[in-house]
Amino acid sequence: MRAGAPLAMVLSLAGCARGAAGPPAELVTARAAVVQAQENPLSPLAVAELRQAEQALAIAEREAREHPRSAAARDAAYVARRRAQCSLLSSLVRANQSALARARQTWRTSKTAEELRARGTSGAPEPAATALPPEPPDDVDLDPDVDHTRARPQQPAR
Repeated sequence: MRAGAPLAMVLSLAGCARGAAGPPAELVTARAAVVQAQENPLSPLAVAELRQAEQALAIAEREAREHPRSAAARDAAYVARRRAQCSLLSSLVRANQSALARARQTWRTSKTAEELRARGTSGAPEPAATALPPEPPDDVDLDPDVDHTRARPQQPAR
């Protein structure tokens, strides 16, 4: 019985040292992702998504405090990291949608279009090569408030 006591003491000390080593790697990664999303210059374009990422990180930190190294703590950290990534992507999408809208507006009101129309009214015959180019396609939805998700075929369960 005495031979097992030192082994038990070493194992218990190793367990304490392991618990004090720091937060789980998943939580550290989630924190870094949320900080990156917060420091993104486009973050004001995705305030709601950023708030969700911050809330998910708070849940992950609480889980890591209450149940360190548990599957629930790792899962919560994963969710927080993914929410932060969604925040980054949403801000990029909104910035690109805004740039596309500005480009379309510029195209519609360009001086070139006005000059071509003026030439056509001056009485001089308009060559076919100087005709207005077709307008860019409107296949991109510029209204983020409307949900236009398309149904995707479901894959069979494995």
